[in-house]
Amino acid sequence: MKRLFDVIAVAVLAVTTGLGIGSAYAQQKPTRLLIFAAGGPVDFVGRVLAAKLSPLLGSAVVVEARPGANGVIAAQAVVNSEPDGTTLLLTSSGLFTITPTLTRDLPYDTDRDFVPVSRIVVNATACVVSVSLPANNVREFVDYANSRKEPLAFGSPGIGNIGHLWIEQFKAATRLNLTHVPYKGIAPVLIDVLGGRIAAGFGDMPALLSHIKAGKLKALGLVGNRRNSAAPDIPTIHEQGFPGVDALSWYAVLAPVKTPPAVIAKISEALARALADPELKERLAASGVESAWSTAEELRQVIQNDRARLAKIIVERKIVAE
Repeated sequence: MKRLFDVIAVAVLAVTTGLGIGSAYAQQKPTRLLIFAAGGPVDFVGRVLAAKLSPLLGSAVVVEARPGANGVIAAQAVVNSEPDGTTLLLTSSGLFTITPTLTRDLPYDTDRDFVPVSRIVVNATACVVSVSLPANNVREFVDYANSRKEPLAFGSPGIGNIGHLWIEQFKAATRLNLTHVPYKGIAPVLIDVLGGRIAAGFGDMPALLSHIKAGKLKALGLVGNRRNSAAPDIPTIHEQGFPGVDALSWYAVLAPVKTPPAVIAKISEALARALADPELKERLAASGVESAWSTAEELRQVIQNDRARLAKIIVERKIVAE
């Protein structure tokens, strides 16, 4: 009987080895890029990136949304995952530069429980208004706002979101008394700006560009100090005489902290090759996104610098999380 079992075991091993199952299993296990919301700019970038990453990593790469708590749920799912490089966090900058200052009881430690892999992109970000608003640039917006008795309403994806901090920077630069209206995500902000129910909002270009080009939204100006190739006619807010609206939006990939260095290096190399692909760069650029691969250490430094700078705004403006 033992002889029979031995023969069966050898036969099964031979078949599985011939099919490439055994040792190739780890490579065939899908790599998941966890994001905090489906349908937004992060989702778009993730899906464009996943298509190029799959052949480089030797496995399927899927984008999986874990919505809720401004990205905390997605981040916690990554922290609790097996640190083998198959579950990664694809996040916008605010989760690591703003949330740690605003949220004291996070279910993880931002610095201790994650290892940076690479920054992915830097976004062009614009301040947009309804086409019904009689303003085509920042100066005209300021003049219009000052002519009214009631402050104009500015929408953001939520209290403490980077969109909220852009509004605070804009208020400081223009010296306007604006009303902040927090929403749950960028989509409802754009719906109400498009409908003229609120005056304005900030957003990343992948969510705005089609509306701007179709004439459904007017872009007053860009965040930061340079124009964007996808919409070269939109000036920066700074060059219109209102400096200080400069908190750039970027996306990055991070992994659970115990992921082996060799695995991190492999993922980083795959990301570098994918982001250097001309087709991918062109597709990103057409939506207002700039490919921006970095080393892990460079990403770590960007996180620390941006967190310190944005924490100052949070403290000065007395912003408190909901």
